[in-house]
Amino acid sequence: MTTSDVRWSCTAQLDLLGFSNHLAVTNWDIRTQTGVQAIERLSSLEEAIQLFEQEKVEFPELYPSGLQYIRFNDALFLGIDVEYLNPPPSQTNLTGGYSIDQLRKIHPQEGQTAFKGTTAESGGDVAKLLGLVARIHTHVNGREAEKSFPGCRTVVASGMRKCFEDRKGVDDFFSANFSVSTAFEAEKKGNSVGLKDNNLYVEDDVAMAISYCQPCHAILGFSKFIRTDSSLIDPYSYQCAQKNAISLPRVFYRVLEPIVLDIMKKRLTFRRLDPAVLTNLQLFKDYQRFSTDPKEKGQLEKEICDSLFASTPSLDEVNKRQKIMEYPFLSLRFSLDNDYSEFFDGER
Repeated sequence: MTTSDVRWSCTAQLDLLGFSNHLAVTNWDIRTQTGVQAIERLSSLEEAIQLFEQEKVEFPELYPSGLQYIRFNDALFLGIDVEYLNPPPSQTNLTGGYSIDQLRKIHPQEGQTAFKGTTAESGGDVAKLLGLVARIHTHVNGREAEKSFPGCRTVVASGMRKCFEDRKGVDDFFSANFSVSTAFEAEKKGNSVGLKDNNLYVEDDVAMAISYCQPCHAILGFSKFIRTDSSLIDPYSYQCAQKNAISLPRVFYRVLEPIVLDIMKKRLTFRRLDPAVLTNLQLFKDYQRFSTDPKEKGQLEKEICDSLFASTPSLDEVNKRQKIMEYPFLSLRFSLDNDYSEFFDGER
């Protein structure tokens, strides 16, 4: 970049679905019982913030550097600057900009360790942001489901940011930030452009940034596999069960088509990803440790290592897997209310 106070940034917007409609039913009178119920929905966002704030103090290594966040009414915004992934001059996208090899030459790496200023470290920061966002998204949707509310939709986007000081001389991350604008405009378009329901959508440049960190890239690859809403069992196909056998429905996956839309005269691509898989991104250093730890590994650790150092499987391979843990990132979860100190036998 030619200007030191211009940054490439990533922002996520989590928005409670139907919140305005919920209030409209009450004619915007929040003193009614229904109005009180609508306002109480904000508590799921506040609870999520409280949980990750406590965790961040105790385990800062799980969090990206320079994390910014703010709740505004029924929406929660989180974002970071990504200093070492600036696009080439005259471009605002990573996609179609530097290749991975070019970026690695600009900021050399040694082995699998990400030193300060490398693209792998920056990609890891983006991954930690997305992992946190996925955990919040899943937590809020769980709390909303308990009360039969529609949940939240989450959009994660990237863009350039011009550092802007407020009247107190403090840099305001959420001003003059086109990643915020992009996430907001995409979420506002919502169902009309294919960003449907209480799902999580990620813009391609965010995924491109994560791909510069090898273990995060491996985990990200599994997030494109979306579990089907039905088991795809044919009720007219009968198979005689063997004696003493237990028949369980299999889980099937699909890969959804990318969603291409124009925002502020710029063509962008988004994908719906599985937030449960993405929750593993905050743990990538722990998973990476399995490959260098000389101690004997259990079956799960071996499966994780295999997934980290193998190409992303095809959809057909995933649906034909023989063991439930053959691809562990499809079933591993890191919930927002999990106690991280209990993970990995307390050894990190």
